[in-house]
Amino acid sequence: MVLAAEEYANFKPSDVGVKRGEDLAELLRARGFETFVVTNPANAAARATLRDFAAKTAGADLAIAVLIGHGLSSAGQTFFLPTNVTIERSTDLLSRGLSVTNIAQIVGKARAGGVCFFMTTPNFAKPVDGVDVKPQFEGEIAKTAVAAFSNSAKIPISRMDAAAGLAANEVIGLLQKQPRADLRQLIAACGSQQLGAVFGVSASVDLALPPPTRPETAEPRRESPPPVAAVTPPAAAGSDSTAALEALERLIDPRQVRRIQTKLQQMGLYSGPIDAVIGVLTRQAIKDYQHQKGAADSGFLTPDQLEALTR
Repeated sequence: MVLAAEEYANFKPSDVGVKRGEDLAELLRARGFETFVVTNPANAAARATLRDFAAKTAGADLAIAVLIGHGLSSAGQTFFLPTNVTIERSTDLLSRGLSVTNIAQIVGKARAGGVCFFMTTPNFAKPVDGVDVKPQFEGEIAKTAVAAFSNSAKIPISRMDAAAGLAANEVIGLLQKQPRADLRQLIAACGSQQLGAVFGVSASVDLALPPPTRPETAEPRRESPPPVAAVTPPAAAGSDSTAALEALERLIDPRQVRRIQTKLQQMGLYSGPIDAVIGVLTRQAIKDYQHQKGAADSGFLTPDQLEALTR
């Protein structure tokens, strides 16, 4: 299922856009998925699509729900906002938004399932008490299901829309370039490679299109050899991983860059100005830090390294 909202009646447009939703739906369809796609859904259309989707998930091998658009959280739940909603108080979310927790429970009826929310931030004329733009997820879901959000408390609010767009691009690139991509890789990309929020544990379920069934022939049956499990090799460290880290770097807030420079200076690795600019000196200091830690010295911080240097 793909619900992609862009043009909102009462909020600014969502930056991710319906085109990315249509692209994702087409890529999943090419891999053999039956897809339910609605662009710019109003509340009634979104709920009707969710009901149709729920009817198909029970007993399915794999169910994936992709949400694109604005989201808000309250009281331990995050809600996808259809295009025609107005939110005046936090309780409006219960009837006017779609609970990601409930959608995760729906995909949990399949043998494996995932929810991927490329979540952007709506604008309000005046503050609404009790709502948050960061994901919240306190409900229980099946062990076979996982929910991923493109943003989290690790990402500044001013960068959340950009993070959603980058995560959507990464998922599209994964489905385009990796024939043997699996659900775990999709969830990691949707979750902004650990900078977003992921709830649950993703199964390593192959997203590849199954081979075509051979037609019956008149030849005598022969005993089939025992099945051989297909193993997806781990992604090699290289241009793809570096590109992902470069994308993550663009989400770092200037205040965080100053903290990084200050920390590296305190460690004796950086002698340049504290100017929030990742230039030649800062890049070299990052490489020296990574070398000191016995990590690959790419010059681009991993999420764990970023967290260590900005604490």
